[in-house]
Amino acid sequence: MVRSSEANMALYYVLLRVWSHISHSVSFLRFLSVIPAVATVPVLYSLGKKLFSPLAALLASLLFSLNTFHIYYSQVGRGYSLAVFLVTLSCFFFVRNFEHPTGANGVAYVIASTAAMYGHFFAGFVLLAQLLALVLGRPSRVAMIRQMLLLTIVAVASLPLFLFAAVHRTEPIAWVQPTRGKEVYHFFTYLGGSGLKFALSVIALAIAGREWWRRARLQTRPTLPFLFLTLWFLLPLGLTLLISLWKPVFSPRFLIICLPAFVLLVAEGVAAIAPQWPRYSMAAVLVLSWVTALPAYYRQPGIEDWKGAATYLSQHVRVVDTIIINNPAYRPVLEYSFPEFDLVLPTEHLVMGPANRLSQPQSDHIWLLLCHAPPGEANDVVSFKRQFTLRTEMHFTGIDILEFVRNASPEVR
Repeated sequence: MVRSSEANMALYYVLLRVWSHISHSVSFLRFLSVIPAVATVPVLYSLGKKLFSPLAALLASLLFSLNTFHIYYSQVGRGYSLAVFLVTLSCFFFVRNFEHPTGANGVAYVIASTAAMYGHFFAGFVLLAQLLALVLGRPSRVAMIRQMLLLTIVAVASLPLFLFAAVHRTEPIAWVQPTRGKEVYHFFTYLGGSGLKFALSVIALAIAGREWWRRARLQTRPTLPFLFLTLWFLLPLGLTLLISLWKPVFSPRFLIICLPAFVLLVAEGVAAIAPQWPRYSMAAVLVLSWVTALPAYYRQPGIEDWKGAATYLSQHVRVVDTIIINNPAYRPVLEYSFPEFDLVLPTEHLVMGPANRLSQPQSDHIWLLLCHAPPGEANDVVSFKRQFTLRTEMHFTGIDILEFVRNASPEVR
């Protein structure tokens, strides 16, 4: 997959390749995402403690651990939780290296930042945020030269990844749709929750902004932590929206790397409330609101019901039938699902879409598989619908299966 179509998240796929030799079970493969997700929590706590206070660090760790956006991508077989961990680790060593510019901290920063680039391309936005925070924070000449040197090493170490992607012309985000305001709003609700959680998060961010302004005006305490976290939170989003004017690249899952910065700012906003009783009351309400949201999250059916789809196909598809997978990326998932759920793939006639570009099918009986298809897409993708009649439609979570029979076939009723 990395060689042919998707160089992004290459580090995760290499780790998954090794991991899958131990076991192919779904739970075990997903556990590879759980490990970095859990490891992010102590790193986030250490970062928050360095930037603000133990209270802010503790609250940020709690909000991060209970965030369903984070939990969801900690339970799927993709590299997003690994990218969040590596980005957070890079930012931790960025701050540590700024405070104590030793050789060990510099090496640790280079390793974490390079790994983050191999974990996800969007990690480069966070490295840019680090550099801008340093420039706007007006550091010493030595500190600036040192950071530029470290980032140059990271860029050189990441060069093989970008050359590989350029040579193979990978297009991992060709499926991303044009950005609308609705998607941006949903991204903010993924970070801060909805309803009361969202309102409290906005209030906390406003308080954090007020604290930033107060420190800048009085010049009693450093303002670099606020500047750095704000850039970490907003710069990837802003650049993604800007690039999307040319080519759509906005997807909330790509920007989950902003979540640690968001919860740190919210936590510091709560911790900055002067009277203790409203401070701890607001913290308790925030935490409890996320806790009470977890049962609803776990009651959701998931993103795709491959077990249900594979079971249905195994019971209804004949050997002579053809299965058309509209998005070729889902063929490995479909083929994996049959042995995983003790089923047998009923036909060897698997055709890769898009269905609107396929020539006249040879089979008289076709099963079209659509994954996360928007309403009405079936009418657009089927180029052979004049010769075939739609007999049945089955809808599973995230998956639609449409059965077509040829008009001349005696099977048509």
